[in-house]
Amino acid sequence: MADGIPFPEANLVLRAPTPEDAAAGTVCDLHVHRYRDLDGNPQVLSKWQLSAEELAEVVRTGGTIWFNCWGGTHPPIWISGADPFVRAPAQAQEA
Repeated sequence: MADGIPFPEANLVLRAPTPEDAAAGTVCDLHVHRYRDLDGNPQVLSKWQLSAEELAEVVRTGGTIWFNCWGGTHPPIWISGADPFVRAPAQAQEA
């Protein structure tokens, strides 16, 4: 399973609800960038790293990925391989 990873623009860390969850490894810290879009709607952005095996499977299947969320419906989301933050050329190489 992909791991949520830190990134420079993260302004909040979502933590496990209980110490037991964190100790069991069932819930990991997730660095996020929380903001409001141009229409004032709340947004939460996170960054994920696929394992080498997962990346190979994505390539093998023509770029397909699976998304799962807890709850009774599918929230509006977007997934991209492109960095959504505008960076100066030197910063882009560091990310």
